[in-house]
This record gives sequence, C-alpha cells and structure tokens, in this order.
Amino acid sequence: MAHNYQKILAPFGRATPKDRLVDTSIFAKAWVKMFYENEIKMFASEKIDGTSVGLVWDGERISFVGHTEKSEFSPRYLEYLKNTFGTSEFESVIEEIFGDKPVTIYGEGISKDYNVHYGFPEGNFIMYDIQNPDGVFYNREAVKEIAKKLDLLYPWEEVMTLKEAIEFIKTRPDSKLNPQYKMEGLVVRAPLELYTNNFDRVICKVKVKDFVDGVKDYRN
Repeated sequence: MAHNYQKILAPFGRATPKDRLVDTSIFAKAWVKMFYENEIKMFASEKIDGTSVGLVWDGERISFVGHTEKSEFSPRYLEYLKNTFGTSEFESVIEEIFGDKPVTIYGEGISKDYNVHYGFPEGNFIMYDIQNPDGVFYNREAVKEIAKKLDLLYPWEEVMTLKEAIEFIKTRPDSKLNPQYKMEGLVVRAPLELYTNNFDRVICKVKVKDFVDGVKDYRN
C-alpha cells in the first residue's frame, strides 16, 4: 500500500536540459508566477532529506505506508516505527485527538539507513502534514499544534516570500534540525490551504542545488 501525497514541484524550469541551475523567469505553474511577482508571503519550512512515511490512522489502529507500492522500510526503521507508533499507548493518544476519524500523518523518516540521519541514527519521524480521507489537508497552525500533542518533531518554519526563500537558501544555511548539516532546501506553501483548478495544492520545493552551483550533498 502507498500513500497519495502529492509530488512537490520545483517552481522554475531550466533554459536548457544541460543547465544545472534553474531560471527564475521560467515558471512551472501560473500560480508560481503570481506568488513570485506579487511577493505573497508563504510558509517556508526546512526540507528534510529522508524517506517519505505516512502514519495511517483508520479510526482503530495505526499502519505505516511509503511513497509508492514498491516502497519498503529498512528493518531497523520499521522496528523504530512499530516501537514508537505501533503501541497501544500511542494509539490511545491518536484516538484522543482524532477519535474514530481516519487521517494520514505525513512525515520524513530518518535513520542511518536513509541519506542524512541528522543525529538520529536509529530513527526519527519529522511530521509535516495531516490529510483527511477526502483529500483536504490541515492548516499549518493545526499541524504544529497536533505535532506538540503527539510529541513529534516539526520542521523549522518561517513566513517569507518565494523570492526571500530563494535568497535565504542561496546562503547555504545550516540545518535547523542539526547544524552539523546544511539545509537541503525549503518546502514553500500558500499562507492558507489553496488548490488549483485541477485540485493540486499550492506547494513547491526550493532546493539549494537548483540555485547554488556545485552543491552535491548537505554536509558541512
């Protein structure tokens, strides 16, 4: 089973296929142009380099899904998920918050089996979204509040324009999760949950390597 989290687009294209850096005059979507040129404030949160995980609450129990049908968690990380979220104690807390209403909690799974472990080699889960079965996502304040109730990590986040987000990541900032690493980039969302006419979310990813030449990884 796979979760149905929308693929997050890059906001800009490249002038030629050989270009390593993007061209900010080539907009991937019409809404990107509107937000960029009108300098509309957005939520920008640190993009965590891990494996995509969905914690699925069906109203009675928790299960774990990856990004695709072929996704498999490493034995070490699956054990972390089971020991942390597959317990009756955690399910009791989930039930207190959501009752029998199904939801999917999305996050990045990190451990030494997945890319950068950010100082959590045996595993952690960085929560960033919650979605109802009808496809509607919770607003940012609600997600952050529920993360606190569940005692889960939530990525560093600031309000800024898309232009400000680009200038920020060009400085190659340290990760707020662990300053031993550099940020991979930012995930930038509309100030309110907005959707296009084909029901895609207004959300994009601003990655350091798309704007800074020569970046190969995120270690200091």
